[in-house]
Amino acid sequence: MTVILKKYTVPVLFFILGLIVISIGISQNQGLLFNMAAVMLFVAGALSVFLSTGTLKSGIVYVLGGAAGIAAIVALFFSWKSVHETTVYNSNYKECKALAIQNLQDIRYVQKIYVAKNGKYISNWEDLIHFVKNGTMPYMDPIGKVPNRTVDVAENKYLHNGKNPPVDNDMTEAQAYILSKWTEGPNWERDFKNFKRDTIQKSLMELKFNNISYTKNREKLGFYRFSADSLPFIPFTNSKEEWTILVKDSVKIGAESFPTLRVEGFIPFAEVQGKNEDKEFIYFGNTSINNLDGSWEE
Repeated sequence: MTVILKKYTVPVLFFILGLIVISIGISQNQGLLFNMAAVMLFVAGALSVFLSTGTLKSGIVYVLGGAAGIAAIVALFFSWKSVHETTVYNSNYKECKALAIQNLQDIRYVQKIYVAKNGKYISNWEDLIHFVKNGTMPYMDPIGKVPNRTVDVAENKYLHNGKNPPVDNDMTEAQAYILSKWTEGPNWERDFKNFKRDTIQKSLMELKFNNISYTKNREKLGFYRFSADSLPFIPFTNSKEEWTILVKDSVKIGAESFPTLRVEGFIPFAEVQGKNEDKEFIYFGNTSINNLDGSWEE
């Protein structure tokens, strides 16, 4: 009796386990790989039982075992393929979203410069690209250094309308700027004659997008070199899908009126593969209120 139990216990357990796993796969609508594994487990159990009872010849067992082996290899291939595709998808999602956010941040930056100069936002891509390539922005042109000393009594009184409060720290940039306008000051010739802080207009492209730190940051993130012509297009769409620009020149908010802006679109991936038809909605701005926050910042 003991010999019989040792001979048949393991094969029967494999056979029963195979049946259970197959029933789970069918009842719970498991995927192809799960069901294939269940079938192979069942086959292994059945072969063990037949081999133990001597019902099957060794040749037949080898054929069936070979078939099960081939099925196992196929299952492993599809398993690898599924994992690989998921890994690539997740990698593309992260890269696409990061690049989409970068582009939207760049568009927002340009729009802020434009609205500050013109009182309204750009409503189309042609004008926005033209402004990026040819527009200017304010730039503080620093000439001269702040004197490395504290203000003296005369300068202190000039800065504080005749009063002379205690002086504890070295001269600040703001103090130096005010004193540079005091041409009659006792130290103007020596310290402030060549001190200037004038705001001039310089190329937006040069100051922002050809800036060394900006360029290196794009390289660090693995992005392609900045191109104004690429701003309208949603990443990973082969330049077929564009962001949508929504603009209102004047929206009354309380007692004041403001221009408003929203830029929005769907990137062709989702955080979870297969969710929302493999799309994710991203935007910044709001056409109802004066707010340029991005969806990724919420």
